[in-house]
Amino acid sequence: MLPELDLPTVLILHKLSFVVAALCFIYVRSRSRESVGLGLLAIGFSLVATASILVSVQAFVPQHEALCASAGTFVGLIGYAVFWLGTCRISRQRKTNREWLVLFLPVVVCLLLLVSGLYQFSQSRTIAFQATAAAMLLACAWIVYADNVAEPLPVRKPLAISIFIVAALMILVAIGVSLPRSAVSIPRNAFFASIVCHFAIAFFVMALVKERAEERLQRLVGLDVLTGVPNRHSFSSRLPQTVRYGDAIAMIDIDHFKHINDNFGHLAGDEILARVARELFTRIRPVDSFARFGGEEFILFQPGMGKDDAVALAGSLQKIVSSLQHEIDDQMVTATLSIGVAVCDDKASTAMSLIKKADIALYASKSSGRNRVTLYQPDHFTDKQFQERIGYS
Repeated sequence: MLPELDLPTVLILHKLSFVVAALCFIYVRSRSRESVGLGLLAIGFSLVATASILVSVQAFVPQHEALCASAGTFVGLIGYAVFWLGTCRISRQRKTNREWLVLFLPVVVCLLLLVSGLYQFSQSRTIAFQATAAAMLLACAWIVYADNVAEPLPVRKPLAISIFIVAALMILVAIGVSLPRSAVSIPRNAFFASIVCHFAIAFFVMALVKERAEERLQRLVGLDVLTGVPNRHSFSSRLPQTVRYGDAIAMIDIDHFKHINDNFGHLAGDEILARVARELFTRIRPVDSFARFGGEEFILFQPGMGKDDAVALAGSLQKIVSSLQHEIDDQMVTATLSIGVAVCDDKASTAMSLIKKADIALYASKSSGRNRVTLYQPDHFTDKQFQERIGYS
């Protein structure tokens, strides 16, 4: 059986765990420059390791013991504050100046120790340090966990748990220091357990960066490059094979789009296409599916919409787009829409059959003069020659 590690050895390993974690953050930062906060995480852990070294130096300069220990306390708390900053930024992927206010916390704590004279006592310094750092780590754990609502990634929960455990262990250290009989066993075991958690934090942060990159890649694969809205492949993957009563599909086409390209150029046409796509995409419900179907054509799936609401929304979209003015070469250009709507009247039907019906209704809108909405109704579309013309015989 392996002998139990003594406290000095555990503390050395504890310092090294911060250094190794910081190096992991630096490595990931060098490989993924888009992840905001990795540099701050590395700086934070480096400062904590430096603080631990400063505290150790006091044994070699007993005449300046309190000074070295106080400096170590201050640097260490600044390190945890910077770690909190890095956690906020890597979790939320944005920067705010208000986050820097957390740096006042270490200053206030150290000033209180200095003014009260408690900085001269090792027990007081340790309890203040461990309790303040634990509070900041608990805030880090909450941020990582709470941001799962905005960006649900599987690795968030284990990362939050790892940070929470480190905070809990720091509270145990503070308790152990305040209880003389446990002053050796509790801190030693807590420091040893936190070594594992530091490695876990580094691992889960790397996993967070990897999962975020994969999620971003998947999102980009499902987007149309020109318009920024979902593409046909993404739409097909979300569309159920069987649609139910009340489900609606709308096929949307920009009228005379070829004329726009011919008269104003393809760049102007692309600009109008992208703007129309964005306008349509922002008007749909969260449960709806929308995509660029091809060329200047879009498709919209609305589960449980019903005939009246589906036609009303289509009419609203048509009016909104036709009211837009596009300035091209000092000329004002207006784009209009032809829309075909099909609603499932059966208890269940295939999605493809509903798309075909919506496409038939779209053709009816275009052949009737464009800039209108047509609802597919079986009694109105029985002409076989008409269906052959659009390829659905």
